[in-house]
Amino acid sequence: MMNYYWNLPTKIGFRFSFIFILSFILIMNNGAFPLFNYINKPFVQLMHGFTPWFANNVLYYSYDYSIFTNGSGDTSYDWITLLILFLWAVIGTIIWSIADRNRKSYHTSYYWLSTFIRYYIAFMLINYGVIKLGHTQMLPPGLDRLMQPLGEFSPMGLAWTYFGYSKGYNIFVGIMEILAGLLLFRKTVVLGALITMAISINIMTANYFFDVPVKMISTALFLLSLFLLLPHIKPLFNFLILGKSVQLKALGKPKFTKPWQNKMLFVLKIAVVTIFLVQQISGLLNRQKLIELYSKKSPLYGIYLIERSNDIRTTIPKDWASIVFEYEGHATIRDMYYKKKRVSPAIDSTKNKISLNNYTFDYSVLENGDVLLTKTFSDRTEEVKLIKQNPDEFELMKREFNWIQEYPHNR
Repeated sequence: MMNYYWNLPTKIGFRFSFIFILSFILIMNNGAFPLFNYINKPFVQLMHGFTPWFANNVLYYSYDYSIFTNGSGDTSYDWITLLILFLWAVIGTIIWSIADRNRKSYHTSYYWLSTFIRYYIAFMLINYGVIKLGHTQMLPPGLDRLMQPLGEFSPMGLAWTYFGYSKGYNIFVGIMEILAGLLLFRKTVVLGALITMAISINIMTANYFFDVPVKMISTALFLLSLFLLLPHIKPLFNFLILGKSVQLKALGKPKFTKPWQNKMLFVLKIAVVTIFLVQQISGLLNRQKLIELYSKKSPLYGIYLIERSNDIRTTIPKDWASIVFEYEGHATIRDMYYKKKRVSPAIDSTKNKISLNNYTFDYSVLENGDVLLTKTFSDRTEEVKLIKQNPDEFELMKREFNWIQEYPHNR
């Protein structure tokens, strides 16, 4: 165990950190610890009731109280919950400081707090790293994205498309996030914390400046990584800034008096890590299945220009210019002014029929990939030709890696 002098500000700071950090992880675990949802469920349900009450009766702040943490981790509920946890930590620190004012140090408590933090950061980042290795977090740009003009992108959509475009970049970032596993071992905590601090500050700044609603969690990962480095700040400063030779001391592990207790602790660690790894593999397989289920390709998958015609046509509006069939049950229309409209066509590939714009067409796929829609009325037959485009002709898709470039290829 590292021995250093605990002055009054240090002890007060630790008490606050102990209460606040553990409360934060307990309430906002974000799926980091395996099976932890069974433990923290009562506390989360408690906050689901208390946070709206606190917002309404103490802060006089109104929002949609049915919205909790969802795809966004920066909801009103989340920020108010953070404020409640902060106030709870302040009150708890005051009470603790009065009741335990004669204690000299908190070495053992610091070890267990840092252990909880190490596993939280490691499991969180490994989880994100694994799904990046499978290229299933930020997906590559689909047909609809390729047809979307830059001005329609939200900042988050732009960032997601940028990160999703390159599988190699996802694999690299995934490997770096998986290196957070170094935090699981006491002797590599400093190296692991330096890596996770670099990773998390990159995630945090992307979330801040591209308006990705995971600002709170990413900031927490950065600050918690920094917290792990606090006992090593002086030797790191001497080594990195002053160029002095230093020796980093490993975090000492408290020993139980009975041998079986130490063995049980080791078994518990192995069990937690094993369950986590099994959960990661299972989660990755389930995620892939969900992507395949909800991203099932349309039978007419492709980008099509709608052939203009001078013939009388009532089935398809004259101003429709293109249509994208990407996922089953969904399509995107662009008119002649490139204004977007989403529709939900029903396609029966067994009978070659499609319901579109309140009409049911017979369709046939020509040899070149074009699609011919036919609608027969009592007095006439309307035909609409959809001219298939090759998405590989987009500059973004056809430009490959080049070692040698005589000039920048900036389009």
